[in-house]
Amino acid sequence: MKKILFAAMLATVAVSCQNDDIYGSAEEFEAALGTTETTDTIKSISIDTSSLSETDVVVTDSTDEAYNDYVENSSFDRTVYIYYSGDTATIEGATDYVTATVSGAHVEMNATKKHICYVLSGTTTDGSFKVYSERKFEIKLNGATITNPSGAAINNQCGKTLYIVLADGTTNTLSDGGTYNTPENEKEKGTLYSDGQIVFSGTGRLNVYGTVKNGIASDDYIRFRPGVNIYVSTTAGNGIKVNDGIYLDGGVINVETTANGAKGINCESFIRVSGGRTTVITSGTSAIENSDTTNVAAVKCDSAYVQTAGIMRLKSTGSSAKGLNCNTQITMSGGELSVVTTGEKDYSAPKGIKCDSDALFNGGTTYSYSANSRPLDVGGTLTVASTATTSDTDTNPVRIEF
Repeated sequence: MKKILFAAMLATVAVSCQNDDIYGSAEEFEAALGTTETTDTIKSISIDTSSLSETDVVVTDSTDEAYNDYVENSSFDRTVYIYYSGDTATIEGATDYVTATVSGAHVEMNATKKHICYVLSGTTTDGSFKVYSERKFEIKLNGATITNPSGAAINNQCGKTLYIVLADGTTNTLSDGGTYNTPENEKEKGTLYSDGQIVFSGTGRLNVYGTVKNGIASDDYIRFRPGVNIYVSTTAGNGIKVNDGIYLDGGVINVETTANGAKGINCESFIRVSGGRTTVITSGTSAIENSDTTNVAAVKCDSAYVQTAGIMRLKSTGSSAKGLNCNTQITMSGGELSVVTTGEKDYSAPKGIKCDSDALFNGGTTYSYSANSRPLDVGGTLTVASTATTSDTDTNPVRIEF
């Protein structure tokens, strides 16, 4: 039986369900949550990050768990330049350190040396960039637009760290195509795929479009550093799919998925939010395959969800869809978490925040609304610190403020 603890709450606020709490479109959702631009698509959200007041200080302590995730702490002084132009690609720079294979605008790099930075620029509608490496490496996107009709636009077949740096002042776009012709014994799970960790940094912009599989996928973990601006749109798979953890340290991350059964952000491990602004909107409904039902969620987390700062805005409109769906604990100690679900009950209830284990709210601001089910469903112990002002968990919407 669920046990609910409210640690000497100071006040209970009765909140009625008003029309403003039901958002029929992306612009209504953004407007209600206070963004400066209210256009008809999440792609047009302001990319100004100045209001986030975030700084990205290089971690210099080698004992810090994030030390190796900062590209500044590694040397990548052997630079290989790849220029895309239509159906061709040319390579210049430190080519003595790699073995390059080029077929039209499809480029493969095989590297055994370390300290390599690949700089990608130009445009192709039939190209790709694949790396086989024994060492970690950097990819700098310097105004690159790459569409691969037969697979991933960027494909890292190395289990080491992939540093993706978005060059200042540039816009970069990656897209997959209608099919994936993946070689035997290889994986290729999305438009931007890596066997190893992915660390995003830089102040440029990255757009990722997935039409067959996921948008961004890693078989390890992903870290988003302050300053990045990333938009992910998928019509088939998840927006962002990660095996071993997600660090949302900062930046502006916008994710939009329309596929049935898809998640905006899908992590098989933990999610830690410590900065930035992340907005996720999903519109798909449940998917059924071989009698197995998969429900949509804006964010799906198989391990702990921890938020200490930053802004999370989540909306799911399809039937049975969840806003934040966490298999274990949720800890909210700072920042803003806003969740809206508008779908009807189909194969399961479309809850706002669903937590299968314990949930602790001891800081920040949490808002959760579900048009046709509970806004907050905690399977274990729900604890709200004594300094909170909150509505009851059975009202709709639920607000917890500190």
